[in-house]
Amino acid sequence: MQLDSEKYHKTKQVKPATIVWMLVLLNLVLGVLVLLFPESERRFIINGDLPFIHLVNAQDSVESVNDLTLQFVSASDLFTAKNKVVVDLDSVLGDMAMDTVVEDTVVVDTSFNEPELDRKIQYVKVERSVLHGFFEALYEVENGSEQLIRILHYGDSQLEGDRISDYLRNKMQNRFGGFGPGIVLPIDISHARVSVRQSESRDWKKYAIYSKKRHPKRHYGIGGSSYMYTGEYFVKIGEDTIAQPVYDSLVEQRIWLVKSLQQDSLSIKDSSNWGTVMIPFDSSKFHLDTVYKPILERKDAAYSWLKFRTAKRSYPRVKKFRTVQLLYSAEDTVNLTVSIDGVDRVKQLPPAPYGTKAILHKGWVSNEVLLKFKGISPVVFGVLLDGEKGVAVDNFPMRGSSGTGYSIINQTVYKRQLQSSNAKLIIMQYGINVIPNPQKKYGFYQRMFSKEIEAIKRAMPEVSILVIGPSDMSRKVAGEYVSYPNITKIRDAMQKAASENNCAFWDLYSVMGGENSMVGWVNNSPTLAAKDYTHFNARGARYIGEMLYNAIMSDYTSWKNEKSRLTP
Repeated sequence: MQLDSEKYHKTKQVKPATIVWMLVLLNLVLGVLVLLFPESERRFIINGDLPFIHLVNAQDSVESVNDLTLQFVSASDLFTAKNKVVVDLDSVLGDMAMDTVVEDTVVVDTSFNEPELDRKIQYVKVERSVLHGFFEALYEVENGSEQLIRILHYGDSQLEGDRISDYLRNKMQNRFGGFGPGIVLPIDISHARVSVRQSESRDWKKYAIYSKKRHPKRHYGIGGSSYMYTGEYFVKIGEDTIAQPVYDSLVEQRIWLVKSLQQDSLSIKDSSNWGTVMIPFDSSKFHLDTVYKPILERKDAAYSWLKFRTAKRSYPRVKKFRTVQLLYSAEDTVNLTVSIDGVDRVKQLPPAPYGTKAILHKGWVSNEVLLKFKGISPVVFGVLLDGEKGVAVDNFPMRGSSGTGYSIINQTVYKRQLQSSNAKLIIMQYGINVIPNPQKKYGFYQRMFSKEIEAIKRAMPEVSILVIGPSDMSRKVAGEYVSYPNITKIRDAMQKAASENNCAFWDLYSVMGGENSMVGWVNNSPTLAAKDYTHFNARGARYIGEMLYNAIMSDYTSWKNEKSRLTP
């Protein structure tokens, strides 16, 4: 029987009316789901590790970058952008004076603009004295103290590129003294830091409290992360044999890639210590007991390296620094070469089990710092590029973080680094990674965030903490960008967590204008935020930095006036 192909294909064609009815049916099904499921259960996660879709409860916190979220909008959101609020950005920013740079000179006024009531720091159910420890340290520095005090600025991707922190740093250093960008982490994920230019050899690995790759001993540093190089060097074992370590020195097992130069062969050897080979091979050629004190060779380079260069577009005080220090832990002696503006000095740092601050250089740096490491990698927590006194402001962005993870840091390591760095104020700025998955209640986040603040307090009870709530964030509804409906709930949860732990609070959402203000920041001319309706751009970040500085200085001035009144 011969098949009539033309007739066959006609019978298989889907009629237009059928397509219409299928679309109607699909929308009816989706509509029923929207009506039946409460808002807190109206999102699904396609898990990046498991090949199935599962329902996410209101209490679940999803932070994995490998997860894809499918979220149904509410019926009201589907058809209308209800009661859209229009924010007058001119009334928010007004004629705010901003620091500028003219021919490498900062045009600055050390005075501050007294903020409006809704832009002040809040002390809800806490004593105003919670920041007095920090104010006392500021006062000492302002009156001639030789100490260097630190402000640690933790946050999510809103801080990447040194946004906000850089402006706050400039304001603080111009008033209270200080130089340099502060603590710089070995890897800059954004590659856009404005305060210092940095690069590193490709063999560095990062461990962070906010990522899936966790440190086996919880040795995270002051920035919530730690770094090691993998050691892509060769060990000369004999005249004709080399070995390349391809292991993570934080774990117990050492893996060696062994190569015979004569036979051009490769083998993998596993050992639990430097002197024992668990998988035997031709020992007549060489002996692995020589690996304990190896001779290092490398085809392309003889070391792993970190490089920091002054940024031409940075503020004058920020791009100058006088001390170079290393925060590290190591079980063995650390061998490195410190190159300052092209001048090399060989250094040997002693073993340091819990994180030690070692001075690598004292004296002005005009251009470049190059650190060249040899041998087994220490655990590096950061490089300090500072002045010798005044104020340092450290920028610690944590992409994708909601402010969790501090509780898993080894307390001994964290406490030692906080104390040795002379931290006086910790700023915690989070929230935007919680916003995209609306819930009805945020008691779970309040508890989670409170637990993280408690961990910091345990490490350093005397440190002052300022919590900054989420900024406004917009999504498209009925063709218009409007604020997420859950921002104030998240803000309130963070404020309650701050209050429970005797911390001050700054309401960034209200400061920038409240509901739908992010739309105004994006549409402003010139624009002050990115088209993702989430992140401030460099110009907008400076405005936020100015308002944050004004809020801090307002309370500092009030405290100082009261101190003068009470002092005989």
